[in-house]
Amino acid sequence: MSHAPVSHETSGPEPDNLRTTVNTPGALGLYFSVNAFLSRICLQVAVIGTLLIVAAVLYQIFGRYILNDSPAWTEIFALVVMLYTTCFAAAVGVRDGRHIGMDSLLNLAPPVFHLLADIIVYLGMIIFGLAMAWSGSELAVEMAPYINPGLPISQAWSYVPLAVGGLLIALFAVERIVAAVLHIKVIPSWH
Repeated sequence: MSHAPVSHETSGPEPDNLRTTVNTPGALGLYFSVNAFLSRICLQVAVIGTLLIVAAVLYQIFGRYILNDSPAWTEIFALVVMLYTTCFAAAVGVRDGRHIGMDSLLNLAPPVFHLLADIIVYLGMIIFGLAMAWSGSELAVEMAPYINPGLPISQAWSYVPLAVGGLLIALFAVERIVAAVLHIKVIPSWH
């Protein structure tokens, strides 16, 4: 099993001796390996989800314009799968450091400001992720008795990705803070 390493993005050339999560020993290395595994699973779910969305939309078009009998389930199916795809891909984006950021002023600042900015950003992501997980869980529980129109599944399945994605965002943001403080390189999940 290959492990996707963790990297702290730095401006300029990276030192050759920068540790990665792959070569981090002990419990911390295990923590990084578990996060890398979870991130790869999320990425695979997002890719499969994208393919399922495309298939559902194509089937909807085929049913509507060729068969003249539009299937009722394809729209809600595509919407539910899009929630999973988006939330899991967002979590991978946090772990891989691919979130939106404005580095122009930070590039002129000393390295200690880079570290402080990273910590502040990832602390915000932890708070956001935990709030998303809490709210998604509450909504899933409240909506569990209701069935989606057109697709015979509970409406709770539309809120589960918010809960899981929020938890993963928080987990991966903690990893990014640890990696930044210890100067450990996070290698993206898709490598």
